Amino acid sequence: MLRPKFLILAVTILSFVACQNETSKDNIELEKEIRFTEIKRPYTTISPTIHSLLKAEKETFQAKIENLWLNVQKSGLPHIENDILDPDYKYITFLYKAENNHTEISFEVKGIYSDYRLGDMALRKLGNTNFHYRCYKVPADICFSYRFIIKNTLTGKVHKEIDKFNTDRIPTGEIHDYTFSVLDLKKEESNLNIKKHSISGSQIDTLKYTDKIVNKERNIYVYLPPGYDKNRQKAYPVIYLFDAFMYLNRIEVPNILDNLIAKNKAEPMIAVFFATYRSTRGVILPLNTDFKDEFITDFLPLIREQYNVSTEIDENIIGGMSYGGLAACYTAFYHPDIFGKVLSQSGSFWRDKELESIKSEWIRSDWLINKFINEEKKDIKIFLDWGLQENQVLGSNRRLVRVLGNKKYEYKYIEFNGWHDWSNSRKTFSKGLLYLLE
Repeated sequence: MLRPKFLILAVTILSFVACQNETSKDNIELEKEIRFTEIKRPYTTISPTIHSLLKAEKETFQAKIENLWLNVQKSGLPHIENDILDPDYKYITFLYKAENNHTEISFEVKGIYSDYRLGDMALRKLGNTNFHYRCYKVPADICFSYRFIIKNTLTGKVHKEIDKFNTDRIPTGEIHDYTFSVLDLKKEESNLNIKKHSISGSQIDTLKYTDKIVNKERNIYVYLPPGYDKNRQKAYPVIYLFDAFMYLNRIEVPNILDNLIAKNKAEPMIAVFFATYRSTRGVILPLNTDFKDEFITDFLPLIREQYNVSTEIDENIIGGMSYGGLAACYTAFYHPDIFGKVLSQSGSFWRDKELESIKSEWIRSDWLINKFINEEKKDIKIFLDWGLQENQVLGSNRRLVRVLGNKKYEYKYIEFNGWHDWSNSRKTFSKGLLYLLE
């Protein structure tokens, strides 16, 4: 017969083992739920086509180049080739035909922030011709926006151009000085940002608002769905989005909402776009308590007074991209009594309250993530997306997702293969919105 001391010890050990088994079981379940995508990086190389050209005899060199140029004008650019030995990658070749031989060509990728893997991003001349090229090997599902930078070496003048032989552009439709070409190796069956219905019946109102923090007059754009009725008994669900220009002209939310409503995938809803200008965006959006409070006490009543928007928590969504995604999550975290849902696209969750140290070094503190860890769970539903090439954004979002999983939040995330731009966000926005509307 066991003595009392030994009996107590045995019970304690068994309880500890049982507890550990339960904890291990929880961890296993969490690990099963959270599966992050393998990160594949792009790198510089020579594509098979260019390699063949460079090996060509002098007598056939020019003819082969002209033949290639004729073919790519029909098939489109950049030139894409499969890697028969590695299905996870493809070769891409940027091609540009200059008007004269005193031209330098390079390209820029939106939101890349000087990724060293793409090198100097300058195109090389093909022999003594006016043709320029640059080759890369990239993940087979990558998507990014780019445009050419053309410099006249005689005058020093520089201008930017989209890829004339690439029809995939942001924004769709008319070309502007802010238009980019898009290389999308993972095209969706139907990009909802492309307007499908010529007459939708929706409209966009413009309001003026002067914020108190930097005393800046801002435009507020309000999307009203087809058949909007200010006196309708049931108020309309609403999504508030920071960075109006981005969501109107890059992600093209009005087109997305028109298409979703027309297909009965979403009920008629209102979208409010808050303009944040480059000069003050970094002041008001990242973890700014004063702006959050002003948004709640001044801005929100302005919209609710003028439009038939719902005050139900689960019908109020707040969202944004980058700093806007951080601001949206920050606002909902402290006001779950107002916003029940968050849409964060490439949210800057690495941010500290201060951006730089006294040595002008960027500070990463994961400030808001630590709030999620240390404070009680908030009753909010969250959608997040981010790019596999986004470095700080990638790391902080993955950490936040682990925290959300441990805290048993209701959430969903999408990882896409790209950088910190809108070419992927235009596709993930509708998926995130539909998840939040479920």
